[in-house]
Amino acid sequence: MEVERIHLDVIDSTNTYAKEHASEFDPKKITLITADIQTGGKGRFPNRSWVSKRGNLHMSLVLSISPNPNLAQVLALSALEVVKLPIQIKWPNDLIFEDKKLAGVLVETTSTGVILGLGMNVNTPIETDQKTTSLKELTGKPWDLNQLSLAIAKQFVRNADRDFGELPFEEHLAYKNEFITCDTGRGKIEGLLLGIGSDGHLQVEVDGKIQSIYSGDISHLRML
Repeated sequence: MEVERIHLDVIDSTNTYAKEHASEFDPKKITLITADIQTGGKGRFPNRSWVSKRGNLHMSLVLSISPNPNLAQVLALSALEVVKLPIQIKWPNDLIFEDKKLAGVLVETTSTGVILGLGMNVNTPIETDQKTTSLKELTGKPWDLNQLSLAIAKQFVRNADRDFGELPFEEHLAYKNEFITCDTGRGKIEGLLLGIGSDGHLQVEVDGKIQSIYSGDISHLRML
């Protein structure tokens, strides 16, 4: 599928812009929206924001397809594959390096399809409530944001055409075979992270039984 790009200077959120203009985009294409500065980006949880300065990547992909719970994970994997660094995926769709956050994905649905937002620390450090790192910090060189956003979008298109179970998501899964706690919103689960199923759900061993976790926020406890 062809990717069509819209670039903006300053925006509150590329996802918000995408929702407000979704009806204007070509449904036969994937619309890539990027911005130099994002002042009101959101995280997966209401108390987390992603406010970032010029020099970092703020992008959204607009797809005229039915919602799929794995799309955010596919985008996180696609970004990892493009940057080609020893980073990991903190389930479900954050990119981290040594417990420092590099990028996060937010998925939202509209009446016309799905919006996937990706925020990545690239050339400029940001201040958040979490420890962070950036591509420039990891590589010692600046990155071209135009090339990076297009490369991620195109890799996403390639990966989205494959069954999720065929993708090497688990190869990059953080904390595998280690003890984690997961806040599911209905309570906390503590156990051994075994991996993920072919449907993208987290598999955790709790008191000798395997539980599938469909959504939540995980924290690393200790190694086995």
